[in-house]
Amino acid sequence: MTIEINGSGTITGLTAGGLPDGSIATDDIANNAVTAGKLATTLDLSGKTVTLANGSVTAGQLATTLDLTGKTVTLPSGTGGKILQVVQGTKTDTSSFSVTGQGQFNDVLTTNITPVAASSDILVMWYTSVGTAVIGQRGTCRVLRDTTAIGIADSAGSRILGSHGSQSVSDAINRTVHYSQNYLDTPTYTLTDTLSYKLQVCHEQSAGTVYINREGTDTDANTHFRGATYMILMEVAG
Repeated sequence: MTIEINGSGTITGLTAGGLPDGSIATDDIANNAVTAGKLATTLDLSGKTVTLANGSVTAGQLATTLDLTGKTVTLPSGTGGKILQVVQGTKTDTSSFSVTGQGQFNDVLTTNITPVAASSDILVMWYTSVGTAVIGQRGTCRVLRDTTAIGIADSAGSRILGSHGSQSVSDAINRTVHYSQNYLDTPTYTLTDTLSYKLQVCHEQSAGTVYINREGTDTDANTHFRGATYMILMEVAG
C-alpha cells in the first residue's frame, strides 16, 4: 500500500507495527493520549524499579494485611532496637504439681512468637508467684526457648541452675514467693519459624505440693490473695 501524507496532518497506508522500534519517543505522545483501554491487562516489571511519587498511594489503597511468608524483611540502617511486635501470654487460674524428684522443673506457661524480620532479638519478660505446702522450701524458675534454657546461672557442681538463687517460703504456708525476670534473648532462626518460650518452676523435693498463683493454704477469706502469671515477648530489630 502506498504511504500518503496529506495536507490534513494524517498519514495513510501504514499497517499495524509498520514503524521500526524506537521510532516514537515519549515526547511524541500527547498528554492523556493513551487511555486505560489501550493498556495491557498486566504489566511485567520483572527486574524493574518502580518509583512512586510522594502521596500517590493512600492508606485506603493498601491491603489490610501484608503476607511476608517466606520473605526476608530488610530494615533501613539505624532501625536496630525498634520493637517490631509484642506478644503476651497469661495464666490467671491456679495450678499445682507434686515434686517427685530433686531438680524437677514443671511447666507453668508457654508463649509463642513468630519473628517477622531476620536476626531479631527477643526481649522476654515474665512474672509468677509460687506457694508450697511445706514451710521453708527452696526453689527457682527458668525459661526454655524450645528446649534450651536461657537466662540461667553458670554450671556450679550439683547446684540446680535457674534464673534466681534459692528462694524459699520461710515462715508460713500462707506466703508466696514472687519470681520475675527480664532477659534479652538472641535466638538463631529462619523466617516462618515459631519460637516457643516456656516458663518452668522448680522446688526441692521435700516441698511436696507446689502451687502457682496461690499460697499453700489458700483460705477463702478477704485476708488471703491470688495472683496472675504473665509472659511478654517483644521482637527487637537487630
